[in-house]
Amino acid sequence: MEQQRATNAVLRDLLSTIFTHARGMWRFRWVAMGLAWVVCGLGWYYVYSMPDVYEAEARVFVDTDSVVRKLLQNIAVSNDVMTEVNIVTREMLSRPNVAEVARETDLDLKVTTPQEFENLLTSLQQQIKVAGSRDQVFTISFQHPNRDRAEMVVRSLVDTFVEKSLGADRTESVRAQTFLEEQISEYDQRLTDAEDRLAQFKRDNLQFMPDQRGDYFGKLQLAQATLGGTRQRLRVAEERKGELQRQIDGEEPVFDVMPSDDSSFASSRIQQLESELDVLRLQYTDRHPRIGQILATIEALQQQLADEQATRKEWAPPVSSTNPLDLNPVYQNMRIQLSNIDVEIAELHAQERQQAAEVTELQRLVDTIPQVEAELNRLNRDYGIVKTKYEQLVQQLETANSGESMAQSIDEVQFRIIEPPYADASPIGPNRSLFLGVVLVIALGAGGALAFLLNQLRPVFIGKRSVTEITGLPVLTSVSMLQTHAQTVAARRNMYLLLAGALALFTLHVVATVFAAQGSGLLRALL
Repeated sequence: MEQQRATNAVLRDLLSTIFTHARGMWRFRWVAMGLAWVVCGLGWYYVYSMPDVYEAEARVFVDTDSVVRKLLQNIAVSNDVMTEVNIVTREMLSRPNVAEVARETDLDLKVTTPQEFENLLTSLQQQIKVAGSRDQVFTISFQHPNRDRAEMVVRSLVDTFVEKSLGADRTESVRAQTFLEEQISEYDQRLTDAEDRLAQFKRDNLQFMPDQRGDYFGKLQLAQATLGGTRQRLRVAEERKGELQRQIDGEEPVFDVMPSDDSSFASSRIQQLESELDVLRLQYTDRHPRIGQILATIEALQQQLADEQATRKEWAPPVSSTNPLDLNPVYQNMRIQLSNIDVEIAELHAQERQQAAEVTELQRLVDTIPQVEAELNRLNRDYGIVKTKYEQLVQQLETANSGESMAQSIDEVQFRIIEPPYADASPIGPNRSLFLGVVLVIALGAGGALAFLLNQLRPVFIGKRSVTEITGLPVLTSVSMLQTHAQTVAARRNMYLLLAGALALFTLHVVATVFAAQGSGLLRALL
C-alpha cells in the first residue's frame, strides 16, 4: 500500500510537471507554428529538388558444368572457375577498373580537379553492386539520375566481368606455362651437367666400376669363393693324378712301356682355348679376368707340350710294331686319363694364379673402390633426383599445354546474360513520400523545441503549486482572471486560426505527398 501511494505521488508529480511545461509552451504557440511552416517549406523544397534515381540491372549466369570440361578433367588442367569469378567480382570494384568505367561512360566529363575525380570514384564504388548467389547467377546493378547513363555503366561492367573472368584463366595458364618452361630449361641444364659429371667419373674410374658381379664387396666375396673352389678342384685333381700315377707305376715293371704320345690332346686343348680367346677379345680387353686365365692356361699347356717333346727325343726307343703295352687297352686308357689330368691341373694352376692375383688386387683396393662406389652412388642419386624432377615438369607442361589448347578450341565456361542491362522508365527513388513525412515530423519537433526553449528563458508562474515550488512559501488562496467578451472572442479567434494553420500544414503535406512526382518534375524543370 505504501509503495502504491509513493508510485501514485510520482505519477502525479510527473503529470503536473508536464502540464506546467505544456501551459508555458502554449504561450509561444504562434512562434512554434511559424517555425514549423518555415522548416516544412525548406524541407519540402529540398525533397522536391532531389533528382530522380534510376537503377540499371543485369543478371549473368556462369555455366561451369560443360560436358567437355567433365570429359577432360583428368587430361588437362582445369582451374576452379567460380573461385576466379569471385575474385574478378572483387577486382571490378577496384579503383583502376572503376576509373576505366567512368572514362568509358563519360562520367568524368564534369570533373575538373583530381580531388573531384577521386570523389567520383569513391561514389561509384559505393553505388555499384555486384552480388552472387548459389545458383551461379551474378547480379550487377548501378543507380544514377540519368537512366541512359545507368544502363551504360552496367553494360560496361558486364563486359568487364566477362572479359576479365575469361582472361583470368588465360593469364594464369600463360603464367604457369612460362614458369614451367623456365623451370624445365633450368633442370635441363642441371640434368646435362649431372650426366656429364657421371660420364666423366665413369671414364676416370672405369676399372673400379661395378659389373655383373655386383659392388666391391660382392666382387671380393665372389673372387674369394671362386679361388677357394679352384684350389679345392686342384687338390682333387692332384689326388687323382697321384692315384693314376701309382697305378701306372704298378703296371710298368710288367710291361715294357714306352711313353705314349699324348701331345695330341694338349694341342687340341690349346686350339680350343685360342678359339675362345679370339671370341673374348672381340668383346673385352686383355685385362678381363677370363682372358688372363686363358692366356695362363695356354702358356702352361705349351710348356707341358714342350717338356713331353723333349722327353720323347731323349728316350727315342726303337720302334716295335709288336710292343705288348701298345696292345693293352687298360694301360692306354690310364695314360690318356693321366694326360687329361695334367692338362686340367695346368689349367687350374693358371686359374689359381689369376684368381689369387685378383683377390690380392681387390684387397689392396679396399679403401679405393668403396670410396669410388660411394661417389658413384651419390652421383647416381643426384642424377636420379634431377631426372625425376625434370620428367615431372615436362609432364606438367604437357598437361598445361593440353589445357590451353582445350581452352582455345572450346568454350570451357559459358557466360549467359539472363537479363541484359536495363533501367525501368520509372525512377526507384528518392522515396519522397517518406522524406516529406520525415520533414513534417522534424518541423513539428523543431517548433515544440523552440517553444520549450522560450518557456525556459521566459518562465511564468502557472498555478499555486508552481509558486510554492519556486518560492517555498505557501499560497493561501488565488483569484481567477475574468475575461471580457471581447477578450473571449479574440481568444476563440486565435484558437481557430491556430487550428486552421495546423490543418493547412497537414493538408499541404498530404497534397505534396500525393503529387510528389509531378511537383518534383515541375520544380526541377523550373530550376
